[in-house]
Amino acid sequence: MNNHITLSQLNGDIKEALSDAFEQSIWVVAEIAELKVNRNGHCYIELVEKDEVTDQILARARATIWAFTYRMIKPYFESTTGQTLTSGLKVLIAVSVEFHEVYGFSLNIKDLDPTYTLGDMAQKRQAVINQLKEDGVFDMNKELELTELPQRLAIISSPTAAGYEDFVNQLTSSGNRFQFEYQLFPATMQGDQAVESIILALEHVFAREDEFDALIIIRGGGAQLDLYCFDNYDLAYHVAQIPIPVLTGIGHEKDDSVVDMVAHTRLKTPTAVATFLIDRYTEAEDKLLYLQDSFVQLVNNFLSTEQVRLQQNARLFAPSVKRLLTQSSHQLQNCAHQLEKHTRTFVNQQHHRIDTAKNDLDYLSQRVVNRNRQNLKHIAQELKLQLKNTLRQQENKLEMLDRTRKLLDPQQILKRGYSITFHNGKLVKDIHLLKKGDEITTQVENGEVTSTIK
Repeated sequence: MNNHITLSQLNGDIKEALSDAFEQSIWVVAEIAELKVNRNGHCYIELVEKDEVTDQILARARATIWAFTYRMIKPYFESTTGQTLTSGLKVLIAVSVEFHEVYGFSLNIKDLDPTYTLGDMAQKRQAVINQLKEDGVFDMNKELELTELPQRLAIISSPTAAGYEDFVNQLTSSGNRFQFEYQLFPATMQGDQAVESIILALEHVFAREDEFDALIIIRGGGAQLDLYCFDNYDLAYHVAQIPIPVLTGIGHEKDDSVVDMVAHTRLKTPTAVATFLIDRYTEAEDKLLYLQDSFVQLVNNFLSTEQVRLQQNARLFAPSVKRLLTQSSHQLQNCAHQLEKHTRTFVNQQHHRIDTAKNDLDYLSQRVVNRNRQNLKHIAQELKLQLKNTLRQQENKLEMLDRTRKLLDPQQILKRGYSITFHNGKLVKDIHLLKKGDEITTQVENGEVTSTIK
């Protein structure tokens, strides 16, 4: 078979055909699958195109950015997008088609449009947000109640990250009076392994959810692309559904990441997260101090009012009891005097009647005389009994008055739980006459208590 050509001739024909077909640069959309820069500054890239539904690779090509071009393209792209030019990005590039007889087909990248990459990333980010909302999980973590004083903290971070160290230093600084319990669940916070590593840490936290009041996700600042993993759907989905309030301090102040959006509370930096926790304790402490001061003031006001009332009642009670006792004593004496007078008169009258009857009725028999004598004895006994009853009633009345006097005695009132306060030996009647540092003595039923006003 004489109709044949060599491989070099075939490759030469392909090279010539491609040169004729693609004389000028072409703008191509592709995803960077792999990117390497050698020591000479040349950048070697593997480009792919993927099916947007199945993520299957539809096309693949090698590409090169020569050192001179790479030194211009790279800083322009990164300053415009805030992203590092690396794998995983979808780019719009101007390429020339190259074919080498030995090395085969490749593309030579001559320019790159950073605005396309920004739009693609924003589009993907919005698609993730829309999917989370459609799945009904976007606000799940926000709906959890963060306890007023979260003390038991689970932390997902790189153990060597400066952000983690800043968080711990702020939380445990000497100026912080509050004690927190925290445990680190280490994870890779950037790069290709970040999403898988953080999700694994989330699963470990979930297995111990009852042990923690809040979950802290923190990392220090970095390039925007280093934070690209926090826009990942799977990671945001896990964060949204974990049944512990999530606080983020991912360390960037521009746009919120999707993880920031689904978290319970988003804060700018790891230090800001620690400050947020400390501030909650400070506010609670201030509230308690205010309530304490209000309660003490209320109690002091109540005690002062009751003390004034007690003193007023004591001043009114003593004269009233004395006056009542004096009146009762006078009444008793008058009753006794009147009783004695009437008894004597009555007895005298009876004696006179008897004498008269004896003189006028000598003829009456001794029986009648005896009967009259018995009647006289009976009357005397009745008078004596009436006198005893009257005296007993008056004694009972005096005993009742005496018991009333004892019940209203100040010493008895102290036994019921009241107290009397003195300052410099004088009775305290007005709290405004006292000041901080004064020493007061409070008298209770079984002794005295000395206090200093603070």
